[in-house]
Amino acid sequence: MTSKTRHPDAQALSCAILAFAAAISHCAFAEEPPAAAFAAPFTSHAVLQRDCSLPIWGTAAPGAEVEVALDSQIQRAVADENGAWHVEFPAQRKPGLGHTLSLSSGGVPAATLEDIAIGDVWLCSGQSNMDMNYGWGLTRGKEDMEKADDPMMRLFDDHNAASLEPLSALAKPASWTHSDFGHSKTFSACGWFFGQALRKAMPDVPIGLIEASWSGSPIKTWLSKEAYCGVEPGCEPAYRAALANVADYEARGGKAEFGRRMALWEEECGTKGDIHAEGLDYDDGDWREVMLPSSFESQFGGGFDGCVWYRREFHLTQGQAGSPAAILLLGPIDDDDETWVNGAPVGSTKGWTVERQYKIPQGVLREGRNVVAIRAKDYSGGGGLWGKPEGMALSFGEKGAAAVPLAGKWRASAFKFDPRPVSGEVDCWMATACYNAMLHPLFPMALKGAIWYQGCTDVNMAPRYGGFFRAMVDDWRAHFTHPDGMPVYIVQLAAYLETHNAPYDSRWAMMRWEQMKMGENVEKSGTAVAIDIGDHTNIHPKDKKTVGERLARLALVRTYGRVGMSESGPIPVRAAKTVDGMVVSFKNAAGLATSDGGPVKGFQIVDAAGKAVWAEARIVGEGVAVAVPPDFSAVRVRYAWDDYPECNLVNGEALPAGPFELEVQAPAGPIY
Repeated sequence: MTSKTRHPDAQALSCAILAFAAAISHCAFAEEPPAAAFAAPFTSHAVLQRDCSLPIWGTAAPGAEVEVALDSQIQRAVADENGAWHVEFPAQRKPGLGHTLSLSSGGVPAATLEDIAIGDVWLCSGQSNMDMNYGWGLTRGKEDMEKADDPMMRLFDDHNAASLEPLSALAKPASWTHSDFGHSKTFSACGWFFGQALRKAMPDVPIGLIEASWSGSPIKTWLSKEAYCGVEPGCEPAYRAALANVADYEARGGKAEFGRRMALWEEECGTKGDIHAEGLDYDDGDWREVMLPSSFESQFGGGFDGCVWYRREFHLTQGQAGSPAAILLLGPIDDDDETWVNGAPVGSTKGWTVERQYKIPQGVLREGRNVVAIRAKDYSGGGGLWGKPEGMALSFGEKGAAAVPLAGKWRASAFKFDPRPVSGEVDCWMATACYNAMLHPLFPMALKGAIWYQGCTDVNMAPRYGGFFRAMVDDWRAHFTHPDGMPVYIVQLAAYLETHNAPYDSRWAMMRWEQMKMGENVEKSGTAVAIDIGDHTNIHPKDKKTVGERLARLALVRTYGRVGMSESGPIPVRAAKTVDGMVVSFKNAAGLATSDGGPVKGFQIVDAAGKAVWAEARIVGEGVAVAVPPDFSAVRVRYAWDDYPECNLVNGEALPAGPFELEVQAPAGPIY
């Protein structure tokens, strides 16, 4: 038997073929070096900031040489070991359109951006009132946006994203667009009207607007970790706990498993308190007595989320019982309710701001004793019946028919929900999360300034809010490039919720005053007052044009140096004692008047024990004289100090004064 052997030349040829095939295979499947690209803020139609050094950056293969051209100006750089490159152009002085920004690497063109504008870029940030767009419903200025078609105004929507670590690129793609209606209607209405007002005042200057906002977000999510830890004790343990919770969330199945646990929790909440207490003859003798309207928290302690049954008897005449127009009024209930009268269902509603008005079918009411029963549920935050006492009644809707009041004593039985499952998904409620994902990828972009509309979520931390705001502004200014110290203009919270008959120590007023002080005390800032455009039941007032125009006034005067216009309404300077009371002096008070032509409304005086009483006030020149009774020792004076205050002080341009609280000082020279 003979053996087969391969010819040496054939073997060599085979090896060569195999080597060649391996080389081809390696070339086919090896990663291509990354192509050179601009960073996220740079797309066609972008606005580049004038009058300051202009940073442009992006990515390429590590060690690659890149060339960036702004028209005929050229800058070169080499990508670092992570593939990042950065160039800087000298300040561009002349605003206008029609520029081109191009990028090449190794002599090979990589990207060309067309229709670039040189102008002013403003960041629009905050929570839902900044996020609110045309689709949420607008009043004043709606037609302006519908007719929008301004090639000199450009928009960049930085989509919602969250991260506990700083990102170098935006998590979701975004690009610059023209301000036509198709793009404007989904953009921040407050920001859009601000930009429109700037465009009208400066017709030769392109305006770029970047929206980075998230509904419900607290201020802490817009700070870096370093800035946050500078104002929040215990930052590091809280950070470690958040990271551990995220890791546990992923380990337990992430979003799908959390959804399953939430569904079980919601199912349990749905059956909680199934005691069928709606009947006329149900025995509620062992229930506790509570006063309505009031919150769950005031009745059952802070942090209470659950189901509460309420019952109340009322008596009717024969005529009232037979009325065909009986309507049960309960005011808003947070969050949901089911309501019965004499055991018959009369209505159910979901929504914590919705006024409950239930028509009572004929035959349900009876002469003599009747019972209304409410099963109310709250799933998070504050809960309960939170309207006005006069808003709780049985109305008959007939001329001359007196309503039956229902505010006052009710009987209640409470059923607390189990703790709500905690999501480990990173969201806007987490400290630094929006900063890391939505702002950090924009650094060191050149901006003119920023507008800020936030505070509803943080209204309970008003005394500390100013420290967070200053830390945020300092942090932004340290990381963005800017020509004028980067002004940041604030929107003061609008009127909301209830108007109280007696002086009321309002947390909303406290936050508004804190926001005014921030605007006056933080360098290159200012506060736009919105107290006169509020809504009792909607935390999102629909007149965003007025807000945008008032922000633009501040920018035009304080940043652009415009003369001949008021920057804002009257801002209090001090309160000084006089023989029969005090005088409050203001700036921006030329033509001081009342908006309705009547007496001044909204002033209170406060003694050292904190007792507040209404005070008569009258305009004296550019100040307000406030009367103090001889038997009252006032140490402070307040104006518009309520959730939804009745107030009417304006200057000659009809711009309103906002809420304030001042210590009363001894006389010291001229008052005004």
